[in-house]
Amino acid sequence: MKETKRVFSKIDFDKFRQCIESRTGIYIDDSRQNSLKISLDTRMNVLGVKDYDAYYSLIKTNTVGKKEFDELSNLILIKETFFFRDDRQLRVLTENILPELIERKKDKEIKIWSAGCATGEEPYSIAMAIMESTLPGGINVSIYATDISEEALKKAEAGIYNKSSMRTADKVMLNKYFTQKDGRYYLNDRVKQIIHFDYGNLIDPYFPIKGNSFDIIFCKNVIIYFGLDTVKTVIRRFYDALAAGGYLFVGHSESLWQISDNFELEEISGVFLYRKDGRNKVASERKQFQQKGKTSTSIVFPRPGMPSSLGATVSRHVTPPKQTMKGKALPSYIGLIQKKDLSEWIKKGVVSTYGNYEAVLEEIEEVLQGDPKNIDAHLLAGKIYANVGLYDKALKKGMDILEISDLSAGAYLLLGTIYYKMGEKEKAISTFKKAIYLDDKSVLSHYYLGNLYKDANRIEQAIKEYKNVIDIFETNAETKEWLAGEVFTVKQLKEICARNIEILASNQQGG
Repeated sequence: MKETKRVFSKIDFDKFRQCIESRTGIYIDDSRQNSLKISLDTRMNVLGVKDYDAYYSLIKTNTVGKKEFDELSNLILIKETFFFRDDRQLRVLTENILPELIERKKDKEIKIWSAGCATGEEPYSIAMAIMESTLPGGINVSIYATDISEEALKKAEAGIYNKSSMRTADKVMLNKYFTQKDGRYYLNDRVKQIIHFDYGNLIDPYFPIKGNSFDIIFCKNVIIYFGLDTVKTVIRRFYDALAAGGYLFVGHSESLWQISDNFELEEISGVFLYRKDGRNKVASERKQFQQKGKTSTSIVFPRPGMPSSLGATVSRHVTPPKQTMKGKALPSYIGLIQKKDLSEWIKKGVVSTYGNYEAVLEEIEEVLQGDPKNIDAHLLAGKIYANVGLYDKALKKGMDILEISDLSAGAYLLLGTIYYKMGEKEKAISTFKKAIYLDDKSVLSHYYLGNLYKDANRIEQAIKEYKNVIDIFETNAETKEWLAGEVFTVKQLKEICARNIEILASNQQGG
């Protein structure tokens, strides 16, 4: 079919943008006008629709319009996901949170909700992580997964994936839970039968989720598509849906700062998450629930055919492979609320929660073409790549900076943070030390170094680093501005460090 050339006016763009946001919550900023045009033209060419007014009328109709709108939404949404995307969050879930909930809830059902599950990699990863964990027998865990895309839900229920979904899954997990055939990976029924998939629109006025329904909610890289008012509405719904003491996991580049004051920010083994009606303390040093003298590791899932014995823990370390940013590998709506002046953002090095990373990266590259030794531009690009999990690109940016100047504390902080996220602890410690040597007021270097020492049971050194963080905040006003755009506020980070000091000191005395 011959493609029709169409003029997509600003009026057309605003009309479709409003329609899409009102029905899905997805906000399309001005920089994506051409991207929306491409999606619209693609569907209109398939249907043979000549003008935008006619297509707009079509998607506003009832049954036929809803189906076509779903097709359009599938083109707009970028479902870039893969198994075990954040292994550290899964470890915190199985080693810290679930043991606590088991002890607190006894035999009552523990409900987990994967909100915006896309094609199912996240809820299936949660299920497999639980199946691989050493947890006491007889617990009752349900995993619910919802998404706005019916096409994505069909793929999730089928459980058939390509190689890109397996980029961080190790061979042990692949061999145990998947059957490989003709370049595809077929998830076995033991895992598939655990998940309850269903359609769910997070902004639906008739929100079907009852209050206090869930103990844990995962909503990662979903709210990045929404405008600020929509985000506030969705987060309030999550708060209402959680039971007292429940947990909310968000993406590592997302934050509830200036969005909701209802949750308490907590840190568990270096992972930040949000707790409803928290008990005003950091949970990283909670004693893990243990069943002394018992060896059972069975878990009862409320679905027929679920095996009662789930085996022992598999010790594994996942190192993210080299990743590329081809086509739509980066989420297209994540970063900066306002991008009035790129040079201002480069100077501040701030990566906020909402906006358009792709557009910012393109402009950064333009800056670097004219000024290839612009350290601030390399650093901001490195932070963006790190935020979306493209660690190889982030590492390269850090190395590029060091080639320009090996005295850049920011480069060492960036590299240390990446090593920290990848679990390369010795490299992270060494790199954070270099950052501190060059800038003894590098708050995050001190903080992450404290976490690393704590994990290594080097208590005195950990306490010293946490105290350094508090001292820097109290004596250096500029640091407060520098932290504005990180995942926590100055007040929150000071509280986390103070609590960690209290817990570590108490453990020292008790030991």
